[in-house]
Amino acid sequence: MAYPMNTRITLDLKDPALIQLVQLEAVSQHKSLREVVVDALKSYFSNKKENKALLKLAEKTFEEWDNPKDAEYDKL
Repeated sequence: MAYPMNTRITLDLKDPALIQLVQLEAVSQHKSLREVVVDALKSYFSNKKENKALLKLAEKTFEEWDNPKDAEYDKL
């Protein structure tokens, strides 16, 4: 899905402490508020994708435990 180049959103964070943290981060990193929020969102979604990939790999590790005999232990 393609979005227009200048897409805007408005958020009410309802947390003055969070707003202050974003502002302090922007000042300390010499970035705009937009850059700080975009970086945070990119990091969030990157970590989420990485975690999904790790869970997918872990599933293969535990496939051998997926059998009727082991299911008996789930009832205990």
